Amino acid sequence: MSQLNLYFDPSYESLTLNSLTIIRNNERIDKLGSARMTVIQGESELADRIYNGSLSLNIIIDDMRSGDILDYSYTVTGSNPIYANKFSTRRTLNWSVPVVQQNMRVLWGKQTPLHINTINGAADIQETLNKYGKDYSITLFEEPLLEQNSQTPTWYDPYTQVYFSEFDDWAQIVNWAYPLYQSAIETPSSILDIAEEIKAKHTKTSDKIAAALRFSQDEVRYLGLQMGTNSHQPTSASETLSLRYGDCKDKTVLLISLLKAMDIEALPALVDTEETKRLKELPPSASVFNHVIVTLKQNGERYWLDPTVSYQRGTLEYLEQPDYGYALIIDKGESALTSMAQKPVNTNVSVEDNFFIAEKVSEPSRFETQYTYAEFEAINRRSNIASSGLNSVAKSYFEYYQGFLTGLSVNEAMTISEQEQTGKLITKESYLISQFWEKTDEGYEASFYANEIQNSVYEPKQVNRTGPLYFDYPNIINTTIKLHFAEKGWGFDSDQEEIDNVVVQ
Repeated sequence: MSQLNLYFDPSYESLTLNSLTIIRNNERIDKLGSARMTVIQGESELADRIYNGSLSLNIIIDDMRSGDILDYSYTVTGSNPIYANKFSTRRTLNWSVPVVQQNMRVLWGKQTPLHINTINGAADIQETLNKYGKDYSITLFEEPLLEQNSQTPTWYDPYTQVYFSEFDDWAQIVNWAYPLYQSAIETPSSILDIAEEIKAKHTKTSDKIAAALRFSQDEVRYLGLQMGTNSHQPTSASETLSLRYGDCKDKTVLLISLLKAMDIEALPALVDTEETKRLKELPPSASVFNHVIVTLKQNGERYWLDPTVSYQRGTLEYLEQPDYGYALIIDKGESALTSMAQKPVNTNVSVEDNFFIAEKVSEPSRFETQYTYAEFEAINRRSNIASSGLNSVAKSYFEYYQGFLTGLSVNEAMTISEQEQTGKLITKESYLISQFWEKTDEGYEASFYANEIQNSVYEPKQVNRTGPLYFDYPNIINTTIKLHFAEKGWGFDSDQEEIDNVVVQ
């Protein structure tokens, strides 16, 4: 390692490099004076269209040789004022790479209690008293490596972690976040004008909700300016509308404001898109959330609406709702996480394959396939078509079928259509197969595959494993294969086979 990058947020933090030393043959060589140091823009989240304003101290160490040890120390001073002087932090204690020694120390001089929790194991936390208050320390030496299996769900994290938090419970998180959102929710004339346009087009409350969601998704592009307190403080609804851009907080506030202008009550809900259902196991902290969405009740049913989702279509009843495991609804009196679990009721993908088999072996047969995508599958397909273009998508499908249909050619260009109410996306393809039959010693034969079902499961790279294996869930797929014979007299035995066990249902 001959280069370092140390990150900090200049709006509330300062960085001090305390020492920079090379250890060579038990001799310490000071490099503070000779290393090249440059402060550059950090912006590690640009790919996600998020600007956080972070800076990086880039350090290039001269005369670094093979076998040298780099010893350095630095101090970052400051904390984000958005947390209102409430402290929380976490630390991972075991790793998949060798770490000789780890030290963690928290000096706690406040009168409020500091809550300490460990996940996935225990930690030997030493507590002493000194003139500053309570001194908590953890020292670990050559902890065993922890190798995580591949292809695990995003929520699965087997590493031991220690959490320090000043928050007593989830109610304190609600009380912290409530004024941040309430100060940004508003209904000035610009918001009212959009609401009136929606009301003029829709009479049903559910249709108004869907239209407001569509506006916040499609008419305001995603862009996060999250410098300093803007990491958690939403922009006012009118400013987001004027700018026509915003992150999840801003889009959430805009949607809630539009609904409020139509006398529809909605609330922010904090979630974590990575921890998801594991969030229930974590101690209360403002820093465990990385996303916010909108929740409301309509006709006694709770809905979860994500204004950052693009290409979502359909009425409220058919909208695919995100399931991030648990959410913290930001409203007075809320004191616990709410489960977002929903019972799957709709099919994700329906496939109908039609084979029109020619009368003669030498004649081409026609293959027509129709895919009906629902919910997030429809969203993903729309996104793919929008980014790649229909011709490119059609070409990739054609190349896919060429892998197992010999002598394939395009009969008609791919078409797409939409179901406005359900939000389903339908694609249709038509091909000719010049070599439909395969000659064998016994005659001719042809094979048919439920490709979508077959592709939904896979063989794990690691068979002997301790961690869970990732699969899409719920993943409801229907496949129908129909054979149309030009030649008369074909007959088949009536047979039915059903697979239903703990592995496949």
